[in-house]
Amino acid sequence: MRTSFPPFRTRAAALGLLSLLGLVALPGCQLVRPLEPNTLHIVVVPTDKGSLQADPEAHIELAAPVMEAFRRLHPGVHFRLQVVQEDRIEPELEMHRRRGLGPDLLLVRAPVAVALLRRGLVDPVPRDRSLADTLLTIRSGELERVRQDGRLAGLPVVEEVTLACYDRRKVTAPPTDLKGLLALAASGRTIGVSVDPIGIWWSAGSLGASESLALMITDLPIPPGRDLDRDRQLVQGWLRWLRQAALQSRVDIASGPDELLAGLTSGRLAWIPCYSLNLLRLQQEMGPHLGVAPLPAGPEGPPSPFSSLRVWAFGTDSSRHQRQLAEQLARFTLTPKQQRELTLTSQSVMPVNRYVSIPVAESGRLAAMATAQDQFRQITRALVTPFSADRVRRLLPPFEQILYEVMVGVVSPEQGARQLLDLRKIP
Repeated sequence: MRTSFPPFRTRAAALGLLSLLGLVALPGCQLVRPLEPNTLHIVVVPTDKGSLQADPEAHIELAAPVMEAFRRLHPGVHFRLQVVQEDRIEPELEMHRRRGLGPDLLLVRAPVAVALLRRGLVDPVPRDRSLADTLLTIRSGELERVRQDGRLAGLPVVEEVTLACYDRRKVTAPPTDLKGLLALAASGRTIGVSVDPIGIWWSAGSLGASESLALMITDLPIPPGRDLDRDRQLVQGWLRWLRQAALQSRVDIASGPDELLAGLTSGRLAWIPCYSLNLLRLQQEMGPHLGVAPLPAGPEGPPSPFSSLRVWAFGTDSSRHQRQLAEQLARFTLTPKQQRELTLTSQSVMPVNRYVSIPVAESGRLAAMATAQDQFRQITRALVTPFSADRVRRLLPPFEQILYEVMVGVVSPEQGARQLLDLRKIP
């Protein structure tokens, strides 16, 4: 029988569930080293507001069922669970590393794990026989996303993706292409977009510009012989479509994911791009009125959904016994049964274990997520290479500013394309 955990909407509710699981929630960013040898200190790092935002409670909810099941097998194990915001994790770990007070495990995005490994704030995934068989179960693409200089910065756990969310009361059939999306707006239903990765990146694939844009995200050298003029033309065409879409009165340019979610739940917006981990919040607020579908394709092919890979990163201050427990928990998370449970219970993440089958025929939501997962692997191949969260943080402000200026008519698509591609020069 599957255990379903309701979303945490108050701190008291979150603490109540954690206490039932034998967990201790640590306040704020206070990293306290557990003294008990059978206690694992786990830090959950929600997605940074500057990139792909999701509720901190949703990340706790994602981790809690795994820890509950692990405790059934190891009743003597206790957990100290803590939420630290992504933009605070590096300085916090720096400070507490000097005191030997770091956590045993961190649940973070792959680019964050890469950045932490580069700074020596986490250990690479141990190269031992106990994890060798587990690594064979993970799709090679997911492992490459977290590989740094021949080392794994983290052990992949689940994948989150971008989708289309809509109000079933306003949209009977979600648009499958860009033409249908604009026709929906022309019919009087307000659609929402924004200039963050959730709200806009997907459309680059539909217009053939995703690979050109992905080159500025990664810091890999530009391949010899690449047609940079073709890149500029593709990005220019994408920006031209965004500008034309923004001119429609029923296309709302939101400030970010929160505004899109609020617009959908309030009934102001009929359709938005959304992040799969936000489905927990949307389902609670919209119930049966929430619709989920793949994002629209375009004249150049399928969309390019943004994907976030969640990984276990290993802390640097664990005792030998706590490291063994941490490895056992990480391996347990990747067993087919737990991978399937994580997917079916949350209905907001996809497994990374290649041997886990998901009943997509029984769930439109899971089918949409599986489609988005496949589209990411096929369309945005450049983002499968590892890149650091540091670079993304530096790129996002100018990236979003340029897009906004193009969409409101301050700069032309031609100027915007040159400015975007010049972001490759940012170190």
